[in-house]
Amino acid sequence: RMIDKRIGRIKNQIREVKRTRSLHRSARKRVPHPVVALVGYTNAGKSTLFNRLTGAKVRAENKLFATLDPTMRGIRLPTGRQAIFSDTVGFVSNLPHELVEAFHATLEEVLEADLILHVRDTSHADSKAQKADVLNVLAEIGIKDVDQRDTMIEVLNKIDLIDVETRQGIGKKLKRSNQSTVAVSALTGEGLELLLNGISNRLSVGFEMLDIDLKPADGATLAWLYRNGNVVERQDREEAIHLRVHLALSKVNQFQRRRQR
Repeated sequence: RMIDKRIGRIKNQIREVKRTRSLHRSARKRVPHPVVALVGYTNAGKSTLFNRLTGAKVRAENKLFATLDPTMRGIRLPTGRQAIFSDTVGFVSNLPHELVEAFHATLEEVLEADLILHVRDTSHADSKAQKADVLNVLAEIGIKDVDQRDTMIEVLNKIDLIDVETRQGIGKKLKRSNQSTVAVSALTGEGLELLLNGISNRLSVGFEMLDIDLKPADGATLAWLYRNGNVVERQDREEAIHLRVHLALSKVNQFQRRRQR
């Protein structure tokens, strides 16, 4: 009876976590910042990469399930656009269904992500099998064939630990990948600039950069641009306010109609 009561309490806690995170996601949707989720097999180096990219101090250990609670951090991409990065739990093979239900609360952030970074340990002997396990778990939570779409970048981590011949093979693969695969070392920082550029390019699909001059008195349009786009640059001049704004194409059309009034 004590075990059953404890199971009941934990399930209630999971439901509360899901409800709270759902509220947080709803709040984030009101802010036009894309979400980038890091996934991968346990000990693939996700938390180390997350710390490198965001300047966070998430615990990174060679330990099963060292990361359980998703950590969110904001980062400014090379295009000047803001994005939210999310570190998630490490996957394992043959994950018991009882744990899959518990992990749903953690992995729901992945379901809502605009882009997924699949972090792989290229130095591991079973790297290919680990990749298959990660894709299987993603399929279980409702994300199928993600490696065949434009919503994932495969991050080949720990290249500082592999031999020259293996690196040459990876180099050939990268030439064919069209930025869908990037080789990095989260430990040394190698390849991170390419990764950030790849993330920026993926998230820029369907967006346009506009140079806009507004009259200083046009505060309503200025507020609309800040609310609906990402203002990369602003110069306040006597005759006009000059802005460089990253806008979704649907918002570009709205803005053009607004100016024609």
